[in-house]
Amino acid sequence: MRRNLSACLLGSVLCLLFGLWPLHTALDEVLDVEVRTAPRRTQTGRLLDESPVGQGFRCRWNGLRSIEVALTPLGPAAEAELELVLRADGPHGELLRRARLGPAELAAGGAFTTFAFEPLDDSAGRELWFELDVPGERVQSPYSAWVRYHGQPGTDAPWGDRILPGTVFEGKLLDHSIAPGSRPTWGRVPHPHLAAVAFAFEAVRGGRARLEVFDEGADLAQDPPLRVALLDVQQSTRGGYAYFQFEPIADSRWKDLGFRLTVDQEARLVGFEYGPSLKTFHGGTPPAPPLLGMTRGGRVYQDRSLVFRARSSPSRAEAWALIRARAGWKLWAGGLCWVLAACLALRTIPRR
Repeated sequence: MRRNLSACLLGSVLCLLFGLWPLHTALDEVLDVEVRTAPRRTQTGRLLDESPVGQGFRCRWNGLRSIEVALTPLGPAAEAELELVLRADGPHGELLRRARLGPAELAAGGAFTTFAFEPLDDSAGRELWFELDVPGERVQSPYSAWVRYHGQPGTDAPWGDRILPGTVFEGKLLDHSIAPGSRPTWGRVPHPHLAAVAFAFEAVRGGRARLEVFDEGADLAQDPPLRVALLDVQQSTRGGYAYFQFEPIADSRWKDLGFRLTVDQEARLVGFEYGPSLKTFHGGTPPAPPLLGMTRGGRVYQDRSLVFRARSSPSRAEAWALIRARAGWKLWAGGLCWVLAACLALRTIPRR
């Protein structure tokens, strides 16, 4: 009996050590801030020096040491360079850190590209803003940053297979059920509170595009539109999605809404035989702390965020406090089950 009790206690101690040691050693990898979205739906297009994109956030801990941004290549990256510029209190605030990556480092970035810098000792609780700058004389980068819109996605038409000729495009917002390789069902917006429509462009100049949204059954030639949205001057896009925002349409669900998109002759709208590639978003809301909104050309957009991660240097006590706060009783229940299962397994091992 005493031997069984000793074996059980020894097994419990070993289980605790084997279970907690990996968790303890991995505390340095606990993320300070993280934006997640799956699948990723829209990206900014080629990063431009005339309207750099960025993001604002608040750190939980001191020692901010790296920012990882989700990028996707849109072309050859043989000469590509990118620089992350970190500022305090606003997009034009005090310069804190810079981190530049060359072609080899960018090509090896994978899902997230890491911009590392000297740790910022007093980052906890501060408002921090970063921008992705295209250094040197390059006017655009072959890389694009992924964006998450803080609202419910609806229509999700894929990137088109052609450039649509013309400057005025009319149609109906697509239904969300699109089978690969087939024509979509027209109309019938799937959710209420339609708040934004993103169109795919190979090129469009900010301030030179206009979207009109029409009610169900409206005559686009005579009836006034429900909403009108102009593309901001800062939102020049190359090979990405341009967002047209407007006051949400509360009763948009299941309506057969029409649209008219007007662009200049230099714009290159992407689509299919049946119309433009577009994505609808519903009920856009400001991001929850610690996110402060995406920036473009210095302007803050509260309804979206870049897909990024920030790493700081929490103390062991701070990281453990976060784990306990998030896991609560489930952490201890899981640990107890692990110990009991291991003890039962040890009991079944034959002894010589």
